Amino acid sequence: MDKELENGSPGMKVGRVMTQVFVLISLLQGVRSTTSLNNLNVTNPGQKHPSPPVMLRKVGDNQVVVDNGIIQVSFSSPAGLITGIKYNGFNNVLNDQIENRGLVGEKFNIVNQTSEHVEISFSRTWNISQHSSGAPLNVDKRYIIRSGVSGVYMYAVLERLKGWPDVNMDQTRIVFKLNTTKFDFMAISDGRQKIMPSEADRDIITRRASPLAYKEAVHLINPQNHILKGQVDDKYMYSMENKDNKVHGWISSDQRVGFWMITPSDEFRSCGPIKQDLTSHVGPTILSMFTSVHYAGVDINTIYKSKEPWRKMFGPVFVYLNSASSRNLLWTDAKRQMVSEVQSWPYDFVKSVDYPLHHQRGIVKGRIFVMERYNKTETNIFGKFAFVGLALPGEAGSWQTENKGYQFWTRADRVGMFTIANVRPGKYSLYAWVSGFIGDYKYERDITITPGRVIDVGRIVYEPPRNGPTLWEIGEPDRTAAEFYIPDPDPTLLTKLYLNSSNPQDRFRQYGLWDRYSVLYPRNDLIFTAGVSDYKKDWFYSHVNRKAGKGTYKATTWQIKFNLKAVIQTRIYTLRIALAAATTTDLVVWVNQANSKPLFITGLIGRDNAIARHGIHGLYKLYNIDVHGQLLRVGNNTIFLTHGRNSDSFSGVMYDYLRLEGPSGV
Repeated sequence: MDKELENGSPGMKVGRVMTQVFVLISLLQGVRSTTSLNNLNVTNPGQKHPSPPVMLRKVGDNQVVVDNGIIQVSFSSPAGLITGIKYNGFNNVLNDQIENRGLVGEKFNIVNQTSEHVEISFSRTWNISQHSSGAPLNVDKRYIIRSGVSGVYMYAVLERLKGWPDVNMDQTRIVFKLNTTKFDFMAISDGRQKIMPSEADRDIITRRASPLAYKEAVHLINPQNHILKGQVDDKYMYSMENKDNKVHGWISSDQRVGFWMITPSDEFRSCGPIKQDLTSHVGPTILSMFTSVHYAGVDINTIYKSKEPWRKMFGPVFVYLNSASSRNLLWTDAKRQMVSEVQSWPYDFVKSVDYPLHHQRGIVKGRIFVMERYNKTETNIFGKFAFVGLALPGEAGSWQTENKGYQFWTRADRVGMFTIANVRPGKYSLYAWVSGFIGDYKYERDITITPGRVIDVGRIVYEPPRNGPTLWEIGEPDRTAAEFYIPDPDPTLLTKLYLNSSNPQDRFRQYGLWDRYSVLYPRNDLIFTAGVSDYKKDWFYSHVNRKAGKGTYKATTWQIKFNLKAVIQTRIYTLRIALAAATTTDLVVWVNQANSKPLFITGLIGRDNAIARHGIHGLYKLYNIDVHGQLLRVGNNTIFLTHGRNSDSFSGVMYDYLRLEGPSGV
């Protein structure tokens, strides 16, 4: 793990820590190879190759080499950095320079060694009494190489004991940096693949690129590959939700070798299935993100207190190399290998007390329904494709900021049936949410998983927030802003990858879309008329500031106009505002008279940066606002929404869904 931190004396807070678990930004010479696909009929992906036994040897005092006949992996000892992997005639698939940053080991140990399997450990024990340097963590980094398998499995166990100094770990990840002269093509999904610029192409000093307003983004002015000229590169354009982030990587076009990060389970990742994070990007860099504040910000609790003992296992993940005659075959094989790894989870070859095997895990199953009192056709609705999961005990919805424990998620089927398999023993809350309905569900009591136990919770019913009938609504309650109007990008700041994407929701991944608001609304702000306007065309995807010239910005006020045929002035109406994202904003709501006493103020909210990072959603927030009937009138009414911070172009909100309800019983 690679950690960047400011270290304090014992008892003092240890500052920001970026934990790159295996410090894989090291010299990886030919990381493991995958199945050769030059002849697909010879070997099936996911199967072991005929191979010599796995051999382990020490080279001098500071190097360990493991060789299975397909790959040869070299480790620094006892630090535990991968310093070389030879594969298929490729002597060095990584950058030639080792970055000796991170959680390095101090002790080497052979955990298990047979002709079929080698598992090795590089560990470090933090000593509070000796005022040890580095982050206050016990670290055990593990690597597994198996006979006939063209890859390396890796995981880490991190531990903190009670009484150790506070530490803020806002990122925990694995990082590889590949050979800069060989790997030129990146693939993270079927529709998101492209020739990539080099790090040199992003260099502002040499004027190959020019800086853009968001610091990670550059405009390619004079790249070495002229096909890329005029495009924008930004690592956040390649982010992905946890549930979809199973395999991604790089291809060396001339060597016909692929390097892939395969994550067979999300149980050790943080913040649930739709948490977004980085994948691969220019470097060539490939990541396995375990925890981070990306697309969430400080709402995630990344501070580990002195009184809080903690222990967690991250991984295993599988780094896989393959060779084939074309990029398409390389990607196809990588996907098939991913499926094999997912189906093999939990692995039966991991030798750690922190990794329960299949028979040591439990199952939770049931069926979820939605009770919608004002549904015109039926009140008990199948929880179709609901997200249902287990996470540390907390309040409804707390899973999306939960960072320290394990989480287990599944999707219900069309009739609401769900099974959560392979759950680690422990105490959990059962959470759920259903697309098409606002809010979060939490089961009435916590669930304790024991080895081999199957818990059937039976029929569970989610009753989403609802006080009265819908008078009008805007959007779809799906926790994203993808259904709203996403503008065409500035033609001078295009990323061609997303121009012709088969997924229309990829439109939001273009750079600078937030600035298109000032183009579409140069003087007057957005006005939406309920029952007349179309939110797919008339509701801008993000509520942002307007450019006011000379680098300044003006706060914006949107209007929702609606007509009421009758008003009960003695009753309470309800305004529901669900946010898909928020960044340093202060949302202010008025009814029928702007700049009078506000009906509602959120206060300063949000640090998820989803607008600038092309996220279309960050953290979900739901506000339920009482509107007294005296504020409304028969005929025309207006709700004003003001984004009250005018600091920059990146602050603002993305709405998920808005609804006005009449009084209960009407």
